[in-house]
Amino acid sequence: MKKVMSFALASAMLAGILTGCGGNSAGSSASTAGSTGSGSAALDYPTKNVQIVIPYAPGGGSDNLVRGVIQYLDLGASAVAINVEGASGYIGALQGFNSSNDGYTIMTHNEMDLISYSMSGQAQEPLYEDLEYICDVVTDYNLLCTSPATGWTTAQEAIDYINANPGTVTVGCTGSNNVNYGTTMELLKAMGIYDKVTIVPYDGGAASETALQGGHIQLEINSLADTSAYIAADTNVPLLVCNDERIDALTDVPSTVEAGYNVTYGKPRGFFAPKGTDPAVLEYISAKMKEVCEKPEFVDAMANLGFTVSYVDGPAAKVRALAWAESLTPIFADMAQIAG
Repeated sequence: MKKVMSFALASAMLAGILTGCGGNSAGSSASTAGSTGSGSAALDYPTKNVQIVIPYAPGGGSDNLVRGVIQYLDLGASAVAINVEGASGYIGALQGFNSSNDGYTIMTHNEMDLISYSMSGQAQEPLYEDLEYICDVVTDYNLLCTSPATGWTTAQEAIDYINANPGTVTVGCTGSNNVNYGTTMELLKAMGIYDKVTIVPYDGGAASETALQGGHIQLEINSLADTSAYIAADTNVPLLVCNDERIDALTDVPSTVEAGYNVTYGKPRGFFAPKGTDPAVLEYISAKMKEVCEKPEFVDAMANLGFTVSYVDGPAAKVRALAWAESLTPIFADMAQIAG
């Protein structure tokens, strides 16, 4: 089995911790469930709409998650989704971070990107430490994908072509100098083709998928949530899932470990609030999110989007995020050394 030492070590830690309980405004939507008056009288919250910042473009995994959640979310007032895209989610993250901590602006994000902003030097503030964690609600997985135009149906076919035609294949990923880029880099190294392809970072999974569909790239490392609709339409061909075993959503797609590449990657997606938000408000929203996660129809809807529902409360989510940050330090050191 090929070894990727630093990433494999971090991945093993991530896999263990992941086992838990089960810009510009480009668009908005509001839940209608919030008109039931089910808010907390003791808190006197909420008394107006709650905005949820989505730091990525419409149509991507984060966007689909939030718009799926608000269909079932009953906060006692409407939840309004606002897209604030740019800089691989960093612009929206800053808007969420710098918003008023009155409980009426929260955001969706994933810990891996929040950690990446700080460890790459992009963020001046350690966002993953300073944000208030509400809860995580789903887990997503990264895939190695191609388009039907290449004719490849297995990872080995792609490898064989690249070895025979070095320099002709472009690989897309979401962001640069982040965990997604690290996954791409380490998987390509494990496959023995890192120095025979060109990596192109995109500003989110939706942009990467658009590039694949348009024939601008031949491979991509992208999330299941960002690719599931295209896979269902047979316009995206998944070759590997970055995990230690196959996943229920794609039982016919081998895992990276099964294929001999010790590179695994899963990321939770959840909700965060500005620093100093009332803990009672955080607990209230978290409890409402947990109710959503317990609805069978929500679980099914998320599965159709490529997500596995896995609710984790805010305090537990923050503890494991801090552990992830520690384990990811050597990966960012490797990327910095390569960048020179």
